[in-house]
Amino acid sequence: MTGSHAMDTGIEALAAYVRHHAPSAGYNLDAWGEQARLARAADMDSGTLARILACQRMPKPDKLWPLAKALGRPYSELLVESQIIPADSLAHMAQPAVPSLPITAEVLADQWGVRDAKGRELVHDMLDRLRMLAQQPRDDHQGSAEAHG
Repeated sequence: MTGSHAMDTGIEALAAYVRHHAPSAGYNLDAWGEQARLARAADMDSGTLARILACQRMPKPDKLWPLAKALGRPYSELLVESQIIPADSLAHMAQPAVPSLPITAEVLADQWGVRDAKGRELVHDMLDRLRMLAQQPRDDHQGSAEAHG
């Protein structure tokens, strides 16, 4: 297999990946303006995205990070599924030596230097609210695109 053929396969895989995951991220790429909306969310020119979808251009891997984010997909998954990196390469990447523990309001208050009872109560309430927000379904693709439009 030549390097050019490998690149052709990769761009085809990338285009298929984007088309497959775009609907679940809220983008109907066949509807007018949706490719441009995804391109804005991915911080790329709409022409670049059009060339990706037409299997004409493979961007540099660092340019794919915003695309993965716009699709709501892990960057590593996009790289593997697009055949940019082999699947087994992820197993060789460094894993954190110690997994991080969930932060508590007490630790956060201590790190921020909050000593009084009222302030510590506010930190606790804020952390509880942030955790509630994090558990709610996200539909920020439209709002994000409108904010940049």
